[in-house]
Amino acid sequence: MEQYYLYGFIALGVLLIIAFIMIYLLYGKLNRIQKKQLRLDEKLSGKKAEDLLYDVLEEEKELKRELKAIRHEIMELREKQSRCFDKVKIVRYHTTADNEAKLSYSVGLSNEKGDGLVITGLQYRQGCNMYYKQIKEGVPDFELSQEERISLDRTNAGDVMRKRG
Repeated sequence: MEQYYLYGFIALGVLLIIAFIMIYLLYGKLNRIQKKQLRLDEKLSGKKAEDLLYDVLEEEKELKRELKAIRHEIMELREKQSRCFDKVKIVRYHTTADNEAKLSYSVGLSNEKGDGLVITGLQYRQGCNMYYKQIKEGVPDFELSQEERISLDRTNAGDVMRKRG
């Protein structure tokens, strides 16, 4: 029986030595990890990596909010721009055969939607008359003269009128 005790103590001693070796190896590995962590913390200017990660996530949320606001603003600007006159064309001509100077004119203004305006100035010997005609979605509110139609044909409203016509 004593012999079994002796084998038991030897086995326990071997296990104890193995345990100490494993503890020593794990302690060394833990020290290396701690040194790497300290170097990382120093490079991160004293902040902990976890705090830095939270800061980055907060910045990302803020950037997403800003991006959403900018996209909304761009959509509003596009809508406003589509209603603004972006094409302006002018046609000069003479009104009567006895007046050789091209003093009369038609100015065509239009936007992307085909809405627009034609301003016509007719020069006669007795004076000058000015008219305007509104264009809504390519349809004029009054019949257009040939010169007015030419000035509009050179703008977006002319394209819309041809598509409807």
